[in-house]
Amino acid sequence: MERFEWLIEPHTGIFQDPALGCFTEDSVALAHFFTAHKGDTVLDLGTGNGILCLYAEALYGGAYTGIDVNEAQIALAKRSAERNGQPIRFLPMRVEDAPDALGHGTFTRVVMNPPYFTSGDEGRFSEARHADEAQLSRWCRAAFLLLKNGGRLSLCYPAERLCALFRALDQNRFAPKRMQLLTQGTRARLALVEAKKDGADGVTITVSPGKGKMPDLPPIQRI
Repeated sequence: MERFEWLIEPHTGIFQDPALGCFTEDSVALAHFFTAHKGDTVLDLGTGNGILCLYAEALYGGAYTGIDVNEAQIALAKRSAERNGQPIRFLPMRVEDAPDALGHGTFTRVVMNPPYFTSGDEGRFSEARHADEAQLSRWCRAAFLLLKNGGRLSLCYPAERLCALFRALDQNRFAPKRMQLLTQGTRARLALVEAKKDGADGVTITVSPGKGKMPDLPPIQRI
């Protein structure tokens, strides 16, 4: 059943439908890790219900576009932006089609929470993981084409799969510049990474405070 939740009360909220998929704390953490300025043009690849665009636009300002193949999710995202009075553009589109449709070198920043395989029987794991890595590389390639020279890509990925992420970034001429590891117990659970198009080597790495704690985030209140 569709519901509305506040992201930043009382001016920024989001429509969600569990049947289509709801956002997770990973997206909220990425929105806080990602930084933008009022002069930035930002593209969210695989925007889903628009959580990253809606939250980041309210936090930082800038001009935002979100794309996703799921037209029902795009419709929800548009309703959320309209209710909030946010000038965000949401478009039904495949990530691979975005460079030709939106223009090469159009954006100063790209952000994405790419899908990845998280469960299943051992016999399917290797094949699914390989498919995830291939898709990740395609999305990084699209981000490279869409970004201006020196533009930044921000994304999150499972910490245990950092080798795959770094391969995809390197193959597509991105240099990691900033990384935050979110912990669960004594292990890193999620990596938040910012990479620069054609950047030089050199990365700053931090760990979220406390074991199993997320960064301090404004509460999300359901109504």
